[in-house]
Amino acid sequence: MLTTNSDGVVQPERFVAVRPVAQMILGGIVIPLLVLLGLGVVVFKVLRSASSDLHVPKNEVLLVHTTPDESAPLLARFGTGHTVHVTGRSADWRWLEVETWDGERGWALRPLGILVWQIIAVETTPTPHETVIPVTLIPEEMIAVPGSTFNMGSPTGIGENDESPVHVVTLSPYLIDRTEVTIGNYWLCVGSGACSHPVANDSSTEPHYINDPTFDNYPVIHVTWEQASAYCNWRGKRLPTEAEWEMAAGWNAALGAKLFWPWGHEAGSGMGNIGGLTAGPMAVGSNPTDQSPNGVMDMGGNVREWVLDWYKVNYYSSADDSDPRGPTYRRGEGQGRVVRGGSYADNVELARTANRGHDDPAYGQATIGFRCAQDQ
Repeated sequence: MLTTNSDGVVQPERFVAVRPVAQMILGGIVIPLLVLLGLGVVVFKVLRSASSDLHVPKNEVLLVHTTPDESAPLLARFGTGHTVHVTGRSADWRWLEVETWDGERGWALRPLGILVWQIIAVETTPTPHETVIPVTLIPEEMIAVPGSTFNMGSPTGIGENDESPVHVVTLSPYLIDRTEVTIGNYWLCVGSGACSHPVANDSSTEPHYINDPTFDNYPVIHVTWEQASAYCNWRGKRLPTEAEWEMAAGWNAALGAKLFWPWGHEAGSGMGNIGGLTAGPMAVGSNPTDQSPNGVMDMGGNVREWVLDWYKVNYYSSADDSDPRGPTYRRGEGQGRVVRGGSYADNVELARTANRGHDDPAYGQATIGFRCAQDQ
């Protein structure tokens, strides 16, 4: 619109813009306050979620040392899902002081997936520790078993029904572990990511049998058949077949005969860690009398052992006579995987070289471990 001023000059009418007070208040005060409030809620939740308990992340192993030094002796190992209590930290947050099952305090590298704000811990100075003697792992050693032909099973009237009939089996040359797989060596596989943690930590006498490095040279237990197989595959090996296990345990090539027990034809007393000799497993290979003619240790006692084959009670009636690998698993045929040898908790009859057992491959047991084999 045009207007005339006091001098009679015509000019456009001037409009005065109304200030958007509501928008200014919304943009300048309310929104920033809401943002700050949201950030405060996030910070509050973050602080509330911080904890002095550390849950070992998936596919990781928490190694607890006597001091914040990777070369220091080990106090404990904890696998995925285990919870440990954090009692302190290094100045750079790289190391966490944690508490073990017996109140001991050691040092573990903070898992990279655990952020500093997730842990409540005060800076702590390492304290002198009682002397811990590191356990030197028994190296895995394999025994060469020459190819041969032997009588597999037990004669009529001896042993259980599933051990007969005796049948002639010919095996190609192969290698088999001299000892059962140890806890320490199994942990190496867990640390590599190729193996999962055993399904339980205890033994019949030790509640922290799997976690305590003191038992690194004892046989690993509480492993499923799949876990045992995965370990052997990681080593470039496999589980022994039932026939390979029996030949390694009892075949005496010099005599051309198979022994009833790894140490001879008599059950003996205390020849193996079986029949209540001890209340739990012993270090592998520590019982020199439980040795087969092939030089393989602990095939009579200590722990029972997973082998490759599916179990079938009457398999020997139709078994292959050359490098047999057990029955095909079909409904009504297989009843779990075969378990061989005896354990510390078994009667000496189960230590016989021809004795057959079986168990659900999906479960780990306190009396079952394993060893590996390899084609030669």
